[in-house]
Amino acid sequence: MPKNRVTSVVKIRLELSNEGEETLDGQSRVCNWLYNQLLDKASQLREQFRQTQDSEIGKTLYTERGLRNLIPEIKKEKPFLKVVHSSPLKNAALRASASVQAYQKSRKGKRKGKKTGWPRFRSWGRGWFSLLYDEPGKGFRINGRQLTISLGMGKDRDQRRVYATLESTKGLKDKEVRNLRIVKQLGIFYAIFTVQHPLQETKQVDKAIVLDPNHKNLVYGVGTDNQAIEVAAPSWIKKQDKRIDELISLRDRCERKSQKVTTDNSFFWQPSRRWKKFNHIIERARRKRREQTKTFLFTIAHALFKQYDLVSIGDYTPDGSGNSSTMRRAMNNQSLIGRFKEVLSWVSIKSGKHYHEFCERGTTRTCCRCDHVLLTGLDPSIRAWQCPVCNTEHIRDENACQNGIKKLLRDFDIRKLVPGSGPVFIKKRWAWCALPSGVNTTPRGLCSNSVAAPRNLNGSAVASDQNMIVNFAQL
Repeated sequence: MPKNRVTSVVKIRLELSNEGEETLDGQSRVCNWLYNQLLDKASQLREQFRQTQDSEIGKTLYTERGLRNLIPEIKKEKPFLKVVHSSPLKNAALRASASVQAYQKSRKGKRKGKKTGWPRFRSWGRGWFSLLYDEPGKGFRINGRQLTISLGMGKDRDQRRVYATLESTKGLKDKEVRNLRIVKQLGIFYAIFTVQHPLQETKQVDKAIVLDPNHKNLVYGVGTDNQAIEVAAPSWIKKQDKRIDELISLRDRCERKSQKVTTDNSFFWQPSRRWKKFNHIIERARRKRREQTKTFLFTIAHALFKQYDLVSIGDYTPDGSGNSSTMRRAMNNQSLIGRFKEVLSWVSIKSGKHYHEFCERGTTRTCCRCDHVLLTGLDPSIRAWQCPVCNTEHIRDENACQNGIKKLLRDFDIRKLVPGSGPVFIKKRWAWCALPSGVNTTPRGLCSNSVAAPRNLNGSAVASDQNMIVNFAQL
């Protein structure tokens, strides 16, 4: 890909006739069947390779395109494969090869993460097999809002097509479409386009902000424009997870293996209607959580880059620790810090702005004015404290951001943004809350009711200037 272009993904809902939906379901079933057939062939080749150590068998089994080269022979034995376009069939084989290679790399210790077992057969009923057209303009055509999807020719050699209507083409405007993937989620068809478009010119840094990620809120930021911002963490995640847990509990009480269905050569167990009903509701709830989370993160990221040219964030991410299962879940499953960094990085590239991560080790317990370091650290419950050396009163997250600005100045030549060598003087403080309509900003300061006295290291309250001790722990 050229350096001056960026690749992104556009997801658009498809409107199809009943006949078109049935046709795409049939195409997906055939690709799923081919995937399982190739895995069965791969299992046989693995046993042969273990006995003979034949290099030709190894090339077929463990190379990227080895299983794909078996498709022409299978087509001769199974002519019904010809009703599917060659691109989805080819990519079904590539997916099978990728699964085998992942197993082999994991077995040899060349793959990160948990060990991967030998790939299993796919059940089409549990997961719709996506149709991938991976070459530009091959197998699909876009004309306005109409999408024409090419199928195979079949025995009669007649070209078959499915016509669909795109819900909107706004995301495809002035972009080059590279490939198309058709998926079905909760009974709804979507077209996922991979597109390329020119990068915006990198803008000059006139305003920057440093963010301190934590679990009391999503992030706390201090900008070079003398403003402090606290972004409220999404409270609805905990409620949604609780609701999903309740639904899973109800589903698991139902009978999973309800009815035995016998086919020509095998049989399978079909779950009860009640189990399938709860399972469908759980999938919808999880999808809703995923989409709302994505919208929340992108809303905050776009608002930050609209106001600042450079966003720098601490490198902290949850490490799986916690005193209880509830705490571990809150710090890992419900924390959005890692995903938020990915979103910030992507939005910076798309908007021509700058993204930066700094090492935040020691930033919380170091006084931003005299650089005194508290060797005992700070308990998470202490949200405001007083330096024992210079008697400066600090808001915990604000002090960490001030130290982050010092590190940012060492990495970027933007000293003109911060006059002098001391910390940024805060003139205004804001609380941000992401809503479906956008970011709601609320001023915090003298008029705020959320004022709390800072605490000494032993937990006792100290006298302070109310201008500097606003507590944003609860919005």
